[in-house]
Amino acid sequence: MNKIGIIVDNDSPKSLAMAMNLGHTALASDTEVLVYFTFDGLSHLLEGEMDVSEIEPLLEAGMPNPYDMLDAFVADGGDLVTTVACTTTLDMLEWNQEAINDDVTTKFAGAATFLEEVETADQVFTF
Repeated sequence: MNKIGIIVDNDSPKSLAMAMNLGHTALASDTEVLVYFTFDGLSHLLEGEMDVSEIEPLLEAGMPNPYDMLDAFVADGGDLVTTVACTTTLDMLEWNQEAINDDVTTKFAGAATFLEEVETADQVFTF
């Protein structure tokens, strides 16, 4: 089985959309996907309504909402999907794990765990 890693370290919904597009494409090819949310990217996993005003013109032009894409990615991906909330970033920002949306977060771990898990990945992408 093929495997890719994706690092999301940017809080832009556009970056999340690119990561989710790649993730969905990989799933369509039966490729395992590990997505590591760290630094500003961790904000995509927070509970509550997400601000998509930055990409409103893209949404109006027909681009799917990246947060809907994230929901579907986790819900439909099954065992092929792992989404990781960086525990080091949580500690640095003094955020509680309860602030993270369990519906789209499958694991809490630090960089060492991510590196171990992507050791067998064919490629790692960053958004």
